[in-house]
Amino acid sequence: MASHANTPRRAFTMIEMVVVIAIILVLFAIGTPIILQARNAAREAQSLSNVRQILVGINAFSASNGSRLPENRVKEGASEYITWRQLLIDQGYLDDSKVWCCPLHPDPGPRSELGFQGGGLRCVGDVASSYALNGHLLWRGKVGDDDAKIVDTIIDRPTHTILIAQTNRAFCHLRVSPPMVANYYGDTPGPYGYWHNGRGLYGFQDGHVELLKFLDTGSPDCRWHNRKDLTPDPFVPQTPGEVRPHDHPDREFLVPDIYKR
Repeated sequence: MASHANTPRRAFTMIEMVVVIAIILVLFAIGTPIILQARNAAREAQSLSNVRQILVGINAFSASNGSRLPENRVKEGASEYITWRQLLIDQGYLDDSKVWCCPLHPDPGPRSELGFQGGGLRCVGDVASSYALNGHLLWRGKVGDDDAKIVDTIIDRPTHTILIAQTNRAFCHLRVSPPMVANYYGDTPGPYGYWHNGRGLYGFQDGHVELLKFLDTGSPDCRWHNRKDLTPDPFVPQTPGEVRPHDHPDREFLVPDIYKR
């Protein structure tokens, strides 16, 4: 039987090596977008879960407080306040730090109001977060002067009214007044979420979550405001004086370009 011990081994030629490397590079080029897409889909699903958990926490708070919804800021002592986010943490409705941060939030990442000064008060409790309350519904200018009067039962269209919105700023609430829409608070791209393929996540009073372009939250029927300032409701008749258009065509001319994609 012939021995193969001294049989010379055939080495790769330069051409074969180049072909192998080229195949590896092609496979890498094909696989990388798929991997990135899957990773982004997982992160988006995590953010959706975050908003749902926050809505559950708010609903639990409301159920324990006579249907009252949390105000944006709560006075603590004579000269300090905490945000609604810290309130839910302190009272045990939410305690997972990961729930407050969207994994797709672009740099510099989520921020908090901790240390902010306003109205003679200093923030002593907040958490870095990608999510804010709808300031048109739950904002109060004078922190802690009295108990919040907003209860969930006065929200006429819970499936239509935004309760939670993604924020690119430290503010614990968001509003859509012209100065804020025009990027009065901070540098481009502005305070509203936009990093889910040009859309932001919005949680509604009834507990569902939607991915929306910012401009779509105002037209043709504003989702930030509540009650009788909206378009006619076929199930709850309104008098002619109560019905008036409430869209925001001005936003298209005010917001940074990133919100128009």
